[in-house]
Amino acid sequence: MLRFLRKYSSSIGVKILYGLLAALFILWMGGGIGGERRQDVAVVYGQVINHRDVEQATVALTRQYEQMLRGSRSADLLRSLNLSGQALDQLIEQALLRHEAARLGIAVTDADMVDAITRLPELQQNGRYDPSRVEAIKRAGQGPEFTDAIRQNLLKQRLEALVTDGVGVSDGELEERYRFDHEKANLAFVRSTAADLAATITLSDEELQKYLDEHADPYRVPARVRARYVAYRPADIVSKDDEVAEYYALHKDDKFTEPEQVRARHILVKTAADAGPDAKAAARKKAEELLAKVKAGADFAALAKERSEDAGSAANGGDLGLFTRGRMTPAFEEAAFALQGGGLSDVVETPFGFHVIKVEEHRPGGVKPLETVHDEIVDTLKRERSLALARKQAEEDRRKIARGTPFAEALAGRTIEETPPFAKGAEVPGVGRVPGFAESAFALREGEVSNLIESPDAIYLLAPFAYSEAHAPPLDEVRERVTADARRERGEAAARERADKLLARAREIGLDQAAAEAGVQVEETGPFERVDSIPKIGRVADLTADAFTLTPEAPLAPKVYGTGGDAIVVALRVRTPADMAGFEGAKDGLRETLLKQKREAVLTAYLSYLMKRAQSEGALEVRADARPRG
Repeated sequence: MLRFLRKYSSSIGVKILYGLLAALFILWMGGGIGGERRQDVAVVYGQVINHRDVEQATVALTRQYEQMLRGSRSADLLRSLNLSGQALDQLIEQALLRHEAARLGIAVTDADMVDAITRLPELQQNGRYDPSRVEAIKRAGQGPEFTDAIRQNLLKQRLEALVTDGVGVSDGELEERYRFDHEKANLAFVRSTAADLAATITLSDEELQKYLDEHADPYRVPARVRARYVAYRPADIVSKDDEVAEYYALHKDDKFTEPEQVRARHILVKTAADAGPDAKAAARKKAEELLAKVKAGADFAALAKERSEDAGSAANGGDLGLFTRGRMTPAFEEAAFALQGGGLSDVVETPFGFHVIKVEEHRPGGVKPLETVHDEIVDTLKRERSLALARKQAEEDRRKIARGTPFAEALAGRTIEETPPFAKGAEVPGVGRVPGFAESAFALREGEVSNLIESPDAIYLLAPFAYSEAHAPPLDEVRERVTADARRERGEAAARERADKLLARAREIGLDQAAAEAGVQVEETGPFERVDSIPKIGRVADLTADAFTLTPEAPLAPKVYGTGGDAIVVALRVRTPADMAGFEGAKDGLRETLLKQKREAVLTAYLSYLMKRAQSEGALEVRADARPRG
């Protein structure tokens, strides 16, 4: 593997996955070198991963899953996914890849960085790189983190490209996979319906109580608490006019002065960098002929679309959009900014060739009047200052309470709200899922007040009350649920028992005869492929796998299958080979899919190799109570 890497280490280009940059930054940059040892969760070749790294990565993963998972049970599913464990696994993998990139001498040059940054869609306007967007990132104090994230991501992508270089898919593999994917099966099946059987079941109080005793956990009433709270919302804090004027005066030059801008179109006749006098003369003559056509009344945009050699703007009629000084080459800029709206330049020579420029709009720039930016400043102050003011108010109120002032008295004049009872981990009615809110309510004793709890929209102070312990409810409180659940369980057991008997008889005389003997209906699914949901049955993974192993000589499936509580006995009607008529049209897409799968398999194996090597070298330490899965 290492010989393979060294062989190709200088020949692979870097492909940047722009859309994943923000998420990768958290995972890739999380394990920084240094930090406090007492906070360490893992150390990989000296790279420390601490609690904060894992928390940030967990938040990123949680947001990704929340976007995919919608519904009332999404919170339960998120808890079952062990996202903090996944986050730690990913941070360790990223640290291993960083170390391996450094060990192999994989580097990112300044030219690589310039190329990557100027191609980022987020930093472009009208399809062209806009330096002002980078300046905005720097002003926000995120410049070093931004460039570090790009540099580290380039290293990661380059290493991954090295590892997977040479992975390919043969035509034979494509054909084999196509045949596999598009083979069809048609099944006969008999369904024992649990709901029908459940409807015939009558349960005594003794049976219901026994069921409740044996299945107590789903019915337990969790511990609940209520909370009195005040929400200090920055959006509710109004900026005064003198604050608006002060902000305007302070930022007049950097935020409220419009730069001079020009919106222009151009027609380019290209010349090579090493073009001689004759070639340049011919190009100039061509540009002069185009200029003459425009002056004679030709539509500039139509002519640019037809004759301009600038691939980036020709399709848009030569439109370059609005640009400021410093964006274009000096000669082009001088000519463009010398024209007013509707103006047409003479032929302009630049290192790219010869241009004819038409200015559509010329904005002189200057300071925006206060009245035109007043609302914008108010919004900015709400974002920048109101949060600090809200925090200050909350801190002052909490200090009053800490000195012994009763909660209601300390917060007089503010709106004190009360929640209904809520459980730990549940969404708090009227508040939502604010990290720390429910946890604080359950951690405090009645009469105690929380620390400040901050969210993007508000800062909270709370005091819990009306705590109730978790308890098992009496049967009468949950009778309806218990009855439905017990009947369903009995119905499913009865359906399984009936299907087991049918399967046993079908092994002796075949499914059709066994069904006729039992007086039950045999249905057919109709043809389906491995990737399909089975018609009339649904997605049953083990049934799909077994269906394509059945043969005319041994058509009966080996077991009873469950779906939605029902029990199903299955036999093969027919398996049909794939129709290869669509193979040629599907080859390109299939090749891409298989190539992606093989590359992912190679990367997984490579990461496993790096993990084992680090462990054998004593370079991977993971705290025992935070060890990643697998």
